[in-house]
Amino acid sequence: MKTLVIDDDLTVCKSCEKIVRKEGHYVDYFLSGPEALQMMEKTAYDIVFTDLKMAEMGGMEVLRFIKAKDPDIVVVVITGYATVASAVETMKMGAFDYLPKPFTPAEFRAILNKAVKERKAITKDRELAALPAITSGFQEIIAESPKMGTVFNMIKKVSPTGSNVLIVGESGTGKELIARAIHNLSKRKERKFFAVDCARLSGTLLESELFGHVKGAFTGAIDNKPGVFEVANHGTVFLDEICNIDMEVQGKLLRFLQEREFLPVGATQTKSVDVRLVFATNRDLKQMVAGGTLREDFYYRIFVYPVSVPPLRDRKSDISLLAYHFLKRYSRDFGKPARAISRDAMAALCQYEWPGNVRQLENVIQAAIIASDTDVLTYKDLPEFREPQKVPYAPPRTNVELKRLKKEIRVKTVEKVERDFLIHALKRNDWNITRAAKDVGMQRTNFQGLMKKHAIVVRQVKP
Repeated sequence: MKTLVIDDDLTVCKSCEKIVRKEGHYVDYFLSGPEALQMMEKTAYDIVFTDLKMAEMGGMEVLRFIKAKDPDIVVVVITGYATVASAVETMKMGAFDYLPKPFTPAEFRAILNKAVKERKAITKDRELAALPAITSGFQEIIAESPKMGTVFNMIKKVSPTGSNVLIVGESGTGKELIARAIHNLSKRKERKFFAVDCARLSGTLLESELFGHVKGAFTGAIDNKPGVFEVANHGTVFLDEICNIDMEVQGKLLRFLQEREFLPVGATQTKSVDVRLVFATNRDLKQMVAGGTLREDFYYRIFVYPVSVPPLRDRKSDISLLAYHFLKRYSRDFGKPARAISRDAMAALCQYEWPGNVRQLENVIQAAIIASDTDVLTYKDLPEFREPQKVPYAPPRTNVELKRLKKEIRVKTVEKVERDFLIHALKRNDWNITRAAKDVGMQRTNFQGLMKKHAIVVRQVKP
């Protein structure tokens, strides 16, 4: 990262230069605004620290010049305690943050690292917006996080083997996409792929769907009908949400897994096929075995090579990639001009826990594109997706885990209340920060600090 420090105090400049270099970044410093701006015409900087009060040219003017030249440069305003209110005003003009004087090396280092992180996020967003389409290089699965990299490696290993596979993950994590990737990387890729949602079919209907039936097997069976296994011979069958299969069908599936033979409903003669099975579930199958709703022998038969898909909240580095993927797909499909996502909107997306996972994110982006009237999705375009949700968690086993979980729930609840508090106060006061702060009985600087914590930026939110 190329960093520029502007301050008329040489001691401050030298101190900042030393810290920036230790953090591994390139740095220049100047004692006046005009000198710094001259250098900015020749050098592209990523981050600028500028003092607010300088004799020749103030930080406001420097900030105005920088934002006109390149709005993506991350600017931090350095200010004395007496002018913190003025520093907050600069944030409305596009400053990323402010640093009160006097500051310690640790305080400067912390805000430098925040600025570096912000600059990287801005650069990534711009790169994603410029791409004609988002791909991950791995089938149709959009991800770049290390956790999904582990999943990709598991898929590559198991796909050529022909082994049955169990995919475990919450609803909306993309289990069917993974099943299709396994099929497409296998020797059966030229054959059929069938996806069956076991949650939609009751025992008799599911049995008929999988194994087929003969004429007269039951009321309405007016002709012989081949089942999915017969039609998909030499291909792959994906059985989604197997936790919904009743015990009787589990027994028949167990026989099929052992012998690759099945008996159509109402028939007296078995049939043999060569089908690879990929199973998926969003529930804990061990608990189902213990509860008597899943056969133990069936469980051990399908639990050959489990692939665990992490929820979206555990791979947040994938959120911006997925958001831009859906933005490009649906802006094209809907005939809308949306081409980018504002930083405040992206910050809100990245901070959310996504109980509905990728499917929920996809729906939110679709709704935002429909609501947007410009080529940039802003926070105000996002639908109300932050309503209270049940956050999945494993029951705590120890008192330490219980205390930690209670603390996490309290923090999440407080964050939701704080954000709603801010949004409603701003709406009541036509998005005027000063009036909103006065309305709720807070100092404007404290109100602004709370807004920053929750990534609410009025210049992008205000209608």
